[in-house]
Amino acid sequence: MLPRSRIVPSAGRSALFLPGTWQFLRLIALALLMLAGPLAAERTTNARGDESINTVKRYTSVDLHVEHYRFEPGKSIVLRFQIKNSGYQTIRIYPFEPAEKTYQFEVLDSRGYELRPMSREESGKDLERKAVVNLSGQHVREIILQPGESFEKTIDLTHFYNFQPGQTYRITGYFFPDARHNVFLRSRDSVELHINDRKSKYLFERPELETEEAGLSPEETVYLFLSAEMRRNWKNYLKYLDLTRYITSYDRFSGRYASAAPPDRRRILQEFARYLTADPTDRLRRFRITGTRKTEVADRAEVTVEALRMSGGYRVAYEYTYTLERSEREGFWKIIHVVARVL
Repeated sequence: MLPRSRIVPSAGRSALFLPGTWQFLRLIALALLMLAGPLAAERTTNARGDESINTVKRYTSVDLHVEHYRFEPGKSIVLRFQIKNSGYQTIRIYPFEPAEKTYQFEVLDSRGYELRPMSREESGKDLERKAVVNLSGQHVREIILQPGESFEKTIDLTHFYNFQPGQTYRITGYFFPDARHNVFLRSRDSVELHINDRKSKYLFERPELETEEAGLSPEETVYLFLSAEMRRNWKNYLKYLDLTRYITSYDRFSGRYASAAPPDRRRILQEFARYLTADPTDRLRRFRITGTRKTEVADRAEVTVEALRMSGGYRVAYEYTYTLERSEREGFWKIIHVVARVL
């Protein structure tokens, strides 16, 4: 009988099957899996080593500004689009050309319907294109903002929108820091614009001047009323009010007054008058009458006012709509109601 042969493994093969080898391989596999997560995660910097678009979105603020809020039909409506670095580190943004790739708007009319932008053919204006392009041929430039720095882009909105006379529009801005990414920033505020009605070039005199009655008009009454508040002249302030009806504008007093017995109503009116003439925390700084119209009810009119009040360093803009009724004294009006809203 031949002696039983014995296979002696080579040194290389025996190393693969030494005790504990499989445990060692499993440890290596787990380590590779743990490293794969960070390698596949979203990068926080771009190819230049700058902060990513997410950081720009977090620390960039957008504001809109216009010189005034009423415009004549056909006149330019220039809006300032302000971009500010409100963070603590340098950011880079890449505005594209044409401008509508970077600066976009939502324009709503007074009914809440969105106004669509015009095409280049509709606008009839060949808007300027910049010659600066990136490696892909896209019109782009780089803007570097240090903390606290800002830059502005002025845009004539009439190049993009067909605003109609007699209409009011509310505009919100959207800024794309880099048009290659579908990431945008919404403006912190909205601006409201009013386009005046067209006037005939042959109309030299206002017809209402011929029939104007003696005394005060509703607009003059509101002007004197608010002027008295600014001067703290409370005696004149109260004389333009019909307190028994004006009190219904204030929830704090209207319910009590309506349910009170006649002897108690006089006391509530006196309390209401003291409340109106007490030194308010938000003092009236300036105001502007924006419109007057007659209502469907005879001998009534409405006057709208834009007013600025300040309190503790804060500025708040309001729009007031005053309802006036013709007074028993001929040629004079009394304020009977007010509605206020924040602009």
